[in-house]
Amino acid sequence: MKVSLSFFFLISCPLVFSQITLSEDDVESLPKRKALNNRKQCISKTNPNSNFYISMNTSSSYRKLETNNEFLFIPLNNRSNETSLFTNSFTLGINGKIYKNIGWDGAISFIQNGEQYLFSDTDTSFSYKTRYNYLSMPIRIHYGVNFSRKFGCKLGIGVIPSLFVNYKQDQEWQTTEGSKGTNSIKTNVGYNTAVFNLNAYLYFTYRLPANFGLFLGPEYRYQLSNSYQKTADYKHYSRAFGVTFGLYKLIN
Repeated sequence: MKVSLSFFFLISCPLVFSQITLSEDDVESLPKRKALNNRKQCISKTNPNSNFYISMNTSSSYRKLETNNEFLFIPLNNRSNETSLFTNSFTLGINGKIYKNIGWDGAISFIQNGEQYLFSDTDTSFSYKTRYNYLSMPIRIHYGVNFSRKFGCKLGIGVIPSLFVNYKQDQEWQTTEGSKGTNSIKTNVGYNTAVFNLNAYLYFTYRLPANFGLFLGPEYRYQLSNSYQKTADYKHYSRAFGVTFGLYKLIN
C-alpha cells in the first residue's frame, strides 16, 4: 500500500509542476496586453473632444450685383467692370465633440468682403478698392477623420450671422496733367445691420507636441442677405473663396 502511494506521488508531481510552469507563462503574457491597451489609449487621444483655435483666412472676394428693380431701375454702369479683391479675415473659436467623429464649432470672427475697380487710359487712371467689414459668429458642425496619430482632416458646414461694422473705399487717380491723388470713404450708413452667410471648409490637421496642432485648407462663404438697404440702387451679395491657416490647442 505504501509502495502504491509513493508511486502515485512520483507520477503526479511532474504534472503539478508543469501546470505551475504553464500558468507562469500566462502571467508573463499579461504585460503585453497592458502595452496593447496603452497603445489603443494613445490612438484614441488623436481624436480630441475639444480645442481652442485661432485662424486667418485669405480669400478672393467678389459679389453678385444687380439692379434694385423694386425701388429704382438704375444701370450698373462702371460697377459692372468690378473685379475680385483679396481680403483677410480672423477667427477665434472653440471645437467640441457631439458624437463619435461629429463635432461642433463656435467662434467670433472679423470678416472682410470686397471688390475693386480699375480704369486706365493713356494719360489718366482711376481705381478703388471697396471693403465691407463684419463682426461675425460662425456656427458650424464638422466630421473629422484621423489618417494617423498626427495627420487628419475635418469637413465642416454651417452658417455665419454677421453684424455690419463699416464700409471703406480707398480711391486713387492720376490726371492728364500728371498729378496724383487719393481719397478714402468710410461710412456705416445705407447698409443692412445684419447679413447671413453659408459656409463650408475642408481643413487638414497636423498634431504637434504639447497638445498643439496646425490646420490648413480651403474655405468658401456664400452670402444670403443683401448687403444694401431696400432703398439702395443695387442689390449686393458677397462671395469668397480662399485658404484658412490656423493653430489649435487641445483642452482635454
